[in-house]
Amino acid sequence: MGAGHAPDNPLEDFTADEQLVAFLAQIRAESERDQREIELIINGDFFEFLQVPAVDEFDPTAIYPKAAYLDSSQAASVKRLNLIIEGHRTVFEALANFIHGEKPLRRLIIIKGNHDVNLYWPRVKSRLRSIIQATGTRSSLLLFAEEFVSREKIYVEHGHQRAEKMNSYHDFLDPRHPRTPTELYYPAGSHFIINFLNQAERERPHVDSLKPLTSLIWLALQWDFEFAAAMLSSFIRHTPALVVSDFTPNSAPIHPGGSLLRQLEIPEERKKLARRYATDTDFRRELHQQIQAYVGDANIANKSGIIIDPAAVDPDPVIMGQAEQLQQRLSLRHAAEDIAGMERANIIIFGHTHHPTLEQLDSGHTYINTGCWFGKQNLTNLAADENIFSVKAPTPIIHHLPYARIDYNDNNEPTATLRDFANSNEVMETNSQDLEIIARYLG
Repeated sequence: MGAGHAPDNPLEDFTADEQLVAFLAQIRAESERDQREIELIINGDFFEFLQVPAVDEFDPTAIYPKAAYLDSSQAASVKRLNLIIEGHRTVFEALANFIHGEKPLRRLIIIKGNHDVNLYWPRVKSRLRSIIQATGTRSSLLLFAEEFVSREKIYVEHGHQRAEKMNSYHDFLDPRHPRTPTELYYPAGSHFIINFLNQAERERPHVDSLKPLTSLIWLALQWDFEFAAAMLSSFIRHTPALVVSDFTPNSAPIHPGGSLLRQLEIPEERKKLARRYATDTDFRRELHQQIQAYVGDANIANKSGIIIDPAAVDPDPVIMGQAEQLQQRLSLRHAAEDIAGMERANIIIFGHTHHPTLEQLDSGHTYINTGCWFGKQNLTNLAADENIFSVKAPTPIIHHLPYARIDYNDNNEPTATLRDFANSNEVMETNSQDLEIIARYLG
């Protein structure tokens, strides 16, 4: 949830307020009817602090300076939260009505993610407690998990620390900047959102509907080379995984006149790249190899050997985007296998990818990814065309509102299902066919 005021505020992605309020009312009614204790876990990225300016009065049509988004201090974070509260007042009222201190007990746990790392600050937590009336004797009804929840053979974590290097923190338990402890550390992915994507989304409302951001670069090459060039050059400058001047360490620049970064940023050189890219398949493959050399390094999966084989780089940018998405999902699947052993967990739940998943792991344990509740068109399946880069936004259509439900049998053993609130809470059955596709590209 951002500052609200959609569609006037192009940076507001969450428009499912009515549905979320109805969901909270439904599980509250179940709790009352069956006298059942219920605990709701919100698994990261509940708040979009990166797209909310630190201002006292918010104008949804205004363009605020980058400094208003970069300020991550405690005071600035409280200002942001106040705007989110004002923009989604009914959601916070519903949360206050959901928690319940008498039988049947109803509790709320909020895990912070990479978009709401500002939940680290004590005053942000205090403001949340105040607005949903979780203070005094009701304090125990709202808990904050700094990294994960692990108990009863259940493990819940947002997942960004295990997915891409560009979104990972040196210390997510204490994410303050090591040299400026009054500010938070922002990884390269957060800087990319603030410095590039926030402005781009004003012009192309759906560009952040595709996850991970690296797959958006590939898709842009298919439909809008100018935008792809601007995004890639910004990505290189804000993701210091490689030295910019040594962007192509194992090959000559695409043109003899300078580095790829320079060619992306100079209009005349960029036009030359675009013309060759449109007509020359061999050139396209060569350019893809150089891009993959950098984009691949922004993915934490490289550390575990799950990498796109340079020899298998495809001249089709949509296929490369699919491989990037599947690589991210496979990274979390591998992490779930590791956690099943380390935490002795039978149920492992992640988020972050925006792609709902229910799988039985090789170990026999259950892995669930709860996807997202996007009000905008969710394009994470890459079933997209040039409309993603259009300045005219189509009417938002909410197809799925996935969530994980955990129940306990007579022996107090947990079982998990993935359900869809948008479709009468039906059980969602997904499979790992996507992972078979990736075999062509991953080692």
